[in-house]
Amino acid sequence: MPARARWHVVAAIVVAVALFALLPLLAARVVRGAIERESAAERASFEAGASPWSWRFRQPDDVVAGQVFGGATLQGGTDGLMLQGTDGSPAEVGLPLVRTADVRRIDELRLQIRASVPVPASLSIREAFDEPMRHADIGVLTPDAPGLTVRLPALAWRDDAGKPVAAPSRAAMLRLGVVLPAGARVTLDSAALLPSSGVVEPHAGSLPRGLGAEALLAWRDNQRAADPLVTFDRGIYRPAPPWADWLPLALYAALLGGSGVWFRRRAGRLVDLTNAALVAAGPLWFIAGLGFGRRPSVAGTLIFALGVVYAVFLTWRRAVPPWRAWVSWRAVGWPWLAIVVAGGLVAFIGHRLAWPPLNRAVIYVIWATFQQWLVLAVLAGLLDRALARPWAVLLSALAFALLHTPNGLLMQLCFVAELGWAWWFLRHRAILPIAIAHAASALLLQAGLAGGVLRSLEVSARFLN
Repeated sequence: MPARARWHVVAAIVVAVALFALLPLLAARVVRGAIERESAAERASFEAGASPWSWRFRQPDDVVAGQVFGGATLQGGTDGLMLQGTDGSPAEVGLPLVRTADVRRIDELRLQIRASVPVPASLSIREAFDEPMRHADIGVLTPDAPGLTVRLPALAWRDDAGKPVAAPSRAAMLRLGVVLPAGARVTLDSAALLPSSGVVEPHAGSLPRGLGAEALLAWRDNQRAADPLVTFDRGIYRPAPPWADWLPLALYAALLGGSGVWFRRRAGRLVDLTNAALVAAGPLWFIAGLGFGRRPSVAGTLIFALGVVYAVFLTWRRAVPPWRAWVSWRAVGWPWLAIVVAGGLVAFIGHRLAWPPLNRAVIYVIWATFQQWLVLAVLAGLLDRALARPWAVLLSALAFALLHTPNGLLMQLCFVAELGWAWWFLRHRAILPIAIAHAASALLLQAGLAGGVLRSLEVSARFLN
């Protein structure tokens, strides 16, 4: 190996070690900022007489599992979520709680709901997911009364056997039940858990220093288990202006459009580096910017999509180096070493295997293939043509790690794995062996480490839940 090439390898290794150490610090910083912003928003909500436990219903995904349980169908619309009775049996929808609610202080449920005929309604609450359900009737919904307000401690609560029980103090699960005659309709517009007193003073805690992303979230969850209304640090809530999401999208679209025209008949290192940066920018902005949550923003989703579309455009224009699906069986051992490593981690520090459903596993194989196409076939291919190979490998692995922000430990695992996969890919230019290794090792980690050493395999804002 020439001396210059050796120096590239040595320098890239040094930088890789530094990045490996810095990734958890980045993850912790992102998580800390997200907790502080969430706390500031919650304090502002409480000061305005509202609460984080508020819902507006327009589509099936606005309720738990996106479905109704029991004798009704569910249909979204601009006026609300409509439940229509099928056979006269009870039906329930779950209200998605952001976390356990304190229903002693946030003690009033306000419903905006319309019924086509008189309909008996009820509530069901679990104080914790392993606790028995408690039920209470809340009255009859009528066509001439579009709203209903109930104080939860004042209701007559009963257990599954119908015996009286104490009013719940917390709600980890909350369901609204109705008994709809066949063909009758109930339209649910909105709901909110609010303090009947009108004012709540949440306790303000302080975030500890020196904790990683996973430890910070575990500490936050423990604090909330003791007091569901606790907030952290006393920052001021500053809502983003309406254009804040759309300005980056407009700028990104303009850059992509301009580069597509300017570089159409050009080639060279600068062109490849610019194209690589533009391909990575959209997905990284969406994921690392915490845009992927329960309800991804439209602008953020479009930014992600534009980056993917640009990668497809470059592939179609043959601006990306050629690649293939498979390679000789004799060469696939190196990518699949990741499966062995994942199995070893599960064996030594994991818990009892809990495999995800088959359909989720199939979806993840497709998702892993997509990720490796984007990071390796497109991004690494462009970088390899513009830079010395060690730097192409390093930057590709860094991009793959950042796509798993702010899951600190997962970012480190992805960084190390992609260093090996990118090195192998740039030698053999085959995607499927790496996609299989990615999917299989991730499924092993999901089954044996998630919920233990790994908080989860979620990324972006979904990791914060």
